Parts: sequence; C-alpha cells; structure tokens
Amino acid sequence: MIMAYLLILAVIISGICSWVGMNRNTTHIKCPIGIPMILFVFVSLTSCKSKQDFVLSAPIQGHKYEPEHSPDVFLVMYDAEVGKEPLLQAIKDYKCEIVYDYNFINGMALKKPEDKTLEETMQFFKHVKGVTNVEYDHIIRLTDPVQPRLEIK
Repeated sequence: MIMAYLLILAVIISGICSWVGMNRNTTHIKCPIGIPMILFVFVSLTSCKSKQDFVLSAPIQGHKYEPEHSPDVFLVMYDAEVGKEPLLQAIKDYKCEIVYDYNFINGMALKKPEDKTLEETMQFFKHVKGVTNVEYDHIIRLTDPVQPRLEIK
C-alpha cells in the first residue's frame, strides 16, 4: 500500500516539474526531486516479493464428458458452386424445417420431420447433390472439457 502512495507521489511531482518547465518556455528544467523519486519507487516495486503462498486447487475428478446433440436438429453444409437449390428441394420433399440458414458458411440447421428418426434423416441428406457435410447439432457447455468432434460416417 505504501508503494502505491509513493508511486502516486512520484507521478504528481514529475507532473508538477514538467508543468513548471513548460510555463517557463524551456525545453528542459531540472527538478531535483522528480527523477530520484521515480527511480526510488521503481526499485522499490521491482524488489518486493510476495509473502503469499499460492496453492493449486485439486483437479476436478469424476466429471465425465458425454457429448450431447439436439434430438431434432442437425447441420447440413453444401457446396457454394452447386448452390443450395438441390438442398432446398430435398428439404421440401422430405418435409424438413429450416431452423437457420447460415449465410457466411454455406450451411443450414434443419429440423427433422416428426415421423423420421434423426439418423435416417441425416443419412438421406448425405446423398443430396451439393451436400458436403451432415453432422449433429452439438450442445456445448462452457464447463465441458475440450474433446474432438464426433461425426456420423
């Protein structure tokens, strides 16, 4: 705490010395206390050692990573050169619902029809012209450990 007060005092004294020098229209004025005060504070702050002991917490154990995904929604990526027209036609024919159209990555989040399973719907869209990737809509929590992404092959 004392070091903080000394640092503030050094900054104030240096500022006053600079201000006095500027008011006298000189480029430099010698201030006998400013520079030594700054050096004293710098040396004092860099030579201080903390008396606190740091204790690392024990790692969290027993937390199992179980990848989760949406039970009804999946992601479909398509080739920009082919376009999304064949995909839109397949969505209409299969009676899926577009949850979100990602304009910046050429992909869509789709909701499966009520009468189909997620896996059979994903398999159907893998064979649509222009589709490059079909994957689960994973649920990621900030507390989950990082794991590689799993995909249906």
